[in-house]
Amino acid sequence: MIVKEVAFGNLNEAFIEKRFENKTNIIFSNDNNRGKTLLMQSLIYSIGYESIFPNSFNPKKYYFYSKIEFNNSIFEFLRKGNSILVINNENFNVFSSISEFKYFFDKEIFKLPKIDKNGEQKLVDLSLFYELFFLGQDNRNTSNLIVKGQNNKVDFLNMIYSLLGVSISTSNKYDIENLKKEKAIVEIKIKAETRKIKVIKQNPQIASFISSASNNLDFKNTSNQLKELHLNIAELRKQRNREENRKIKLENLITELSSLNRTLNEGKVKCLDCGSNKIIFSNEDFEFEVSNNYVKKNIIESIKNNISIKFEIIDELNQNIHREQIQINKLLETSTPDIKNYILFQDEITDSKDVDKIIAELQKELDEITNKIQNNEIKTSSNKDLQKDILSNIIIQIKNYYSTIDPQGLLIFEDLFTKTGETYSGSEGQEYYFSKILSLNKILQHKFPIIIDSFREGELSSSKELLMLNEFIKLNKQVILTSTLKDEEYDADKYYDIENLNVIDYSMLADSKILQSDFVPEFKKIIDKFNVEK
Repeated sequence: MIVKEVAFGNLNEAFIEKRFENKTNIIFSNDNNRGKTLLMQSLIYSIGYESIFPNSFNPKKYYFYSKIEFNNSIFEFLRKGNSILVINNENFNVFSSISEFKYFFDKEIFKLPKIDKNGEQKLVDLSLFYELFFLGQDNRNTSNLIVKGQNNKVDFLNMIYSLLGVSISTSNKYDIENLKKEKAIVEIKIKAETRKIKVIKQNPQIASFISSASNNLDFKNTSNQLKELHLNIAELRKQRNREENRKIKLENLITELSSLNRTLNEGKVKCLDCGSNKIIFSNEDFEFEVSNNYVKKNIIESIKNNISIKFEIIDELNQNIHREQIQINKLLETSTPDIKNYILFQDEITDSKDVDKIIAELQKELDEITNKIQNNEIKTSSNKDLQKDILSNIIIQIKNYYSTIDPQGLLIFEDLFTKTGETYSGSEGQEYYFSKILSLNKILQHKFPIIIDSFREGELSSSKELLMLNEFIKLNKQVILTSTLKDEEYDADKYYDIENLNVIDYSMLADSKILQSDFVPEFKKIIDKFNVEK
């Protein structure tokens, strides 16, 4: 991923930055409030991140654009609200939600990792994924994520493991738990049958009582599991029905848009009030004139792609429902018989030899269940060991980077995050994030740029800053940093003498006024590429 261009604004004010290079870039100014943070947040926001904009800035009023190279292919993104438009090789896509865009990102740009969420393997959220290489200026918390949403730091760690091909398979979240429950039930059955051998000839009523007691225990366990499974299936069906409803609406929309050909060929359609013959397609954030055949064709193709994504989502939900239904059948198959079956079974018992046969079959079943549990536990244990190794390697790298920039530093790293309530502040926080982001880059070998807003915040010393810059440059990949200089540093042309550093000066921008009318004509051309009705 190489950032080529970033822009944001509306028809009254805008800003465009296209001076990025495929090396270490530093955007600086001699004072705060020059718009560096807005630019960084706009970049990552344009591709699906839930950016933390300053309170004085209302993102709902603006469009956010980025031009980015992925695997030698150029993608252009335009976001407004929760909608994202994408242009790639003359292909045009419209996404009305970040969730829809995420599936496109996974399919067409980069295969996103999956993590366990509520017992199912799900694609990670883009905001979680981007925190591997992006660090904003605000809301920093060394003990947790910057943007949490539905995620937490355990999800972040699981995402790292998944990227490295190490994760615990959870195709069915009940597998291990239910195997153990099945084992306990079979053991109870064996004990009950063993006791029957001693009492069956003396008092058949006692044997019946034992069976009934066993059945009651099994019934309670089974009932609780069945209740949970049915609730899960109901929720999955709701999700599937919502997606099916959206798919049908998209299919109907294609029919309506396609029917415009005949309408326009046989006669004009115009507004009764204003006389305009423009026909507008819109979602919550964008409008397009579909009386233009080229625009309409691209809109229809985009909707077809979204329908294809909906099919995949619905198919995945159907598979999840099917797995839950299979689990219900397994529960019903392995449960102890009901009372009626016990009565019938009791009539068939004539002596202890029959019970011996039952115990032998139960013991065979127990052995099979025990083997399944052991195999699962070996797999789980192995994965946990691999996960520990990965985390250990990351911590070692963090310590190495930290000692490079601060040989006398006193920070002790025991985990990827600090303990809850323990947050590094000032320069310590900067050193921690620097070491963490570069360590993840080294371990994962990912192809995304390192993007850090205000990388020297917290009175970081000049010597440490230069050491950091040297490490960034050595990565030999795109890095985008921002920095605010002191007057004496600015006057000394601090960054200009550093080799392989692309320097971008924002000092000439007005205080708190990065958006300017001068950029509007060029920004309109960007909007026009997406055929948006302004």
